[in-house]
Amino acid sequence: MEPKTKKYTINRSIKPEASEGSAVILEDQKPLSQSMVWRLQADFYANQGPEAWIKGIVPQYITTNPYIATLYARTVFGYCRDIAASEAFDKNTTIYIMELAAGVGRFTYTFLKRFLHMVENSSLKGLKFQYIITDLAERNAAYWQNHSYLKPFFESGILDCAVFDMAKEEELRLRNSGRVIRKGCLKSPLILFANYTFDSIPQDTFYVNKGKLHEGLITVTSNNGQDELKDKSILAGKDYFYTDKQIPGSGYYEDVHFNDILLYYKACLEDTAFSLPITALRCLRRLKELFDDDLVLISADKGYRSTASMDKNYHPYLSKHGSISLTVNFHALELYFKSLGGSAIHSIYEHENITMSLFLLSNRSHDFLETKMAYQEIIEGIGPDDFYILKKAVVPFNKSLTTKELLTFIRYTVWDARTFLEFYNTLLERIAKEEDFPKDELISVIYKLWEYYFPIGEEGNLFYCLATLLGYFGYDTDAIRLFESSLEFYGEDAGIYYEIALCYYNLQEFEKAMEFIEKSLLLNPEFAESINLKDLIGEVTD
Repeated sequence: MEPKTKKYTINRSIKPEASEGSAVILEDQKPLSQSMVWRLQADFYANQGPEAWIKGIVPQYITTNPYIATLYARTVFGYCRDIAASEAFDKNTTIYIMELAAGVGRFTYTFLKRFLHMVENSSLKGLKFQYIITDLAERNAAYWQNHSYLKPFFESGILDCAVFDMAKEEELRLRNSGRVIRKGCLKSPLILFANYTFDSIPQDTFYVNKGKLHEGLITVTSNNGQDELKDKSILAGKDYFYTDKQIPGSGYYEDVHFNDILLYYKACLEDTAFSLPITALRCLRRLKELFDDDLVLISADKGYRSTASMDKNYHPYLSKHGSISLTVNFHALELYFKSLGGSAIHSIYEHENITMSLFLLSNRSHDFLETKMAYQEIIEGIGPDDFYILKKAVVPFNKSLTTKELLTFIRYTVWDARTFLEFYNTLLERIAKEEDFPKDELISVIYKLWEYYFPIGEEGNLFYCLATLLGYFGYDTDAIRLFESSLEFYGEDAGIYYEIALCYYNLQEFEKAMEFIEKSLLLNPEFAESINLKDLIGEVTD
């Protein structure tokens, strides 16, 4: 029996279901990459800035959690070992790591923590590298530079950032150092990350039938407000459909490599539509020129990795989640890298949510043995999609797991904050009731969670949860630091000020305790716990 392949595309149809004359054409028969939807997309991210992730409008967890960051760190560590082992490698060379469409920077922070730990505790200690975090939105770049958790990396020079438009930028203007990276000025390799990236930038779509290649042209219409109340995406109040137009000749694109990809699909597909990540391809072409044709790409996205997974598909469905996204044709990226003398390794299995792929291109004479070994271990084991599936299976049954099992699973996630928050109430209930509760193990987990967590102020205040536990176990000084972080990222709160005051009371620093009680009562004069603690301190100090 043939395995089933998950399909991400819409059913074959000609036009949306609507009464004749009810729809107004907003845009008529445009190549998908030139559609108005991408202007709406850019405006959405520019206007939302970090709020798109803080409010949970745009999905990010599956590509920013500490588990996937650790997998990337292991792969990059293997690549750096390959590079450093080459006799031609100059130890004064800086290896650049660049992240596209980084959003709020959560992956950046966690990757750097994991990768630096590996480098500093290995033969690669002293390796020169710089991480460049990029995004299209100016507000995101400003957010990174002002984030207290990223500032030490900026100040050390390990981290720099740039506003980068994948559709057109030909140079990198680094905001922190002021440097400009232009074509011809570097002889350094680039390690490029693209997570939930290529699915959100312009693509083209084509259709092959009876040996003829057609471009898929999108028409966008207004549906007169139908479904607008429940649809909060950039396509609210809009419909779209595709029209196929035969392409004469073989010179559709300006690049022979891109046209060769079209000809490949024309020859091997039948009655099938396929997308081409044209903006991603053009971006990769410019970046390889910037970095002397030495490029490694690691990408995780919803995607196709073979022609079999595209068979009988129709033109792409535009998934809505505030912004829009499309499935990525990783197979086309593989064809591009191979046409340049490079290679690609994909996930072994068909995945439910995301595919993780590795693409290698180099003008150096080595086989990437360490890189490939590290990556093969990932894809043959538990990759990022497997991790997500496993986590979704375990979390609903957390109350039936022993405390040891809960803490073991948190360690397995590489101290994932979301998993801990999902276990928090269960752990809290057991602390006082459970005989031989593994207190020391929980405390160890708490400190690791704190170490690898990158706060953005989203729903679920990890700082509060960790601080209350540390305070309960008598670690009041560290509990205060966590409560202060809560104030930084979630704002003033009478309850948090009270908790800080209580910690200072436990430390017998009554003057500091009174300072925070007053702050609590200034926000809420009737906050009972603060009033009671104030009376208690009065009795103790009289």
